[in-house]
Order: sequence, then structure tokens, then C-alpha cells
Amino acid sequence: MKYLFFDIEGACPKLSTIATLGYVLTDENFSVIEREDILMNPASKYDWYVLKNLLSYTKAELAKHPKFSAHYEKIKSLLEDGETVVCGYSIVNDLKYLNSECKRYSLPPLRFSFLDVQTLADRYFESKNQIGIERAYAMLEIEDEILLHRSDEDALAAMKVAKKLCEKTGLKLTELSEKYTCTGRNFNYTFENHSAPHKITAGE
Repeated sequence: MKYLFFDIEGACPKLSTIATLGYVLTDENFSVIEREDILMNPASKYDWYVLKNLLSYTKAELAKHPKFSAHYEKIKSLLEDGETVVCGYSIVNDLKYLNSECKRYSLPPLRFSFLDVQTLADRYFESKNQIGIERAYAMLEIEDEILLHRSDEDALAAMKVAKKLCEKTGLKLTELSEKYTCTGRNFNYTFENHSAPHKITAGE
């Protein structure tokens, strides 16, 4: 079994257009197998705040890359792989971008189950408020530097939080998903969260 941690940075949140999709693919022991920041031309206007404060790449640099539709098959193969558990931090935001872009380019919906590391952290710490990635680092005493708003770096940060939670509990990530309600399913251009503790398996 493998774990795929991914994160998306958008060009315009209102339009849900994607600028970058970064991922870190690991084995069950969280050893990195593959890592990439996929850059794409969002083919849309940019939100001024995002452009000024959040994106790690310039408009000119992103414009050199293919649009989402050209990356679709690779993204689909990563997310729908039968041996991989898909994970993200506050993943529903990323799902909105994915589903919107699939609709925009008239591409088949992506179908996969997922594990939300943020929800896992919230339930583990019994927090009434959502725990941001920086706060999770502090609460779990992860001393590694975190570089926010670059997709592959954010994906790596999510992986480190998941790894630390596994170390603290002595449980595998799939076992934690059974103990806490932190999973869901993406299908038909939308998503749903499981309403009860659920053990997620690869390719579900």
C-alpha cells in the first residue's frame, strides 16, 4: 500500500482554477517514493491577493505550462490507483478545485476515497476549531521547517503530520482512519464525508 499526499494552489478561488498541484507519494512507512509540483496554465484571471501573497510562481512562469486537461490523465492515475490511499490537509478545498476543473474541461469525474489529515488532527486533539498546519506542527512538536503555499511542500507537511500522529499512537494511518471519522469519497464532480468511523483502503 502507498499513501498519496497532495495539495492544490489556485489562481482564482472564486473560479476554482488550478495553478499548481503538488504531491508526495510514500510507502506505508512514509518513505518518499516520488514528489512533484505540477505547474499548469490556469487559463483564467488571477485573484490579486493570491498572486501577490500566496503563489510560489509568477504568471509568466505558469503560462509556459499546459492547462489542467493536459495533466488530467496523470492526476487521474495518481488519485485512482488501486494501491494508494489519497490524503490531504483540509482536503475538501482541493476537491472543489479538482471537480470544478474536470467540469470546466468536460472530463470524467475523479472517483476515489480520501483521508483528511486536518480532520484526523482535530479529532485526535479533540479540538472544537480546525487546526491549521502550522498549529499542528507546534502541537505535535514537529521541528522541521515548513514552507507554506508551495503545493509539494504543503503536501509534504501533511505527510509529516500524519506520520507524527502514527508515531504517537502506534497505529497505522489506515487504523487511525477507522478510529476517527476523517475519511470521505469523491465522485460525480462532488464529495461526501463519512458520517461514522471508517477504515479506508487503497483504491476504495
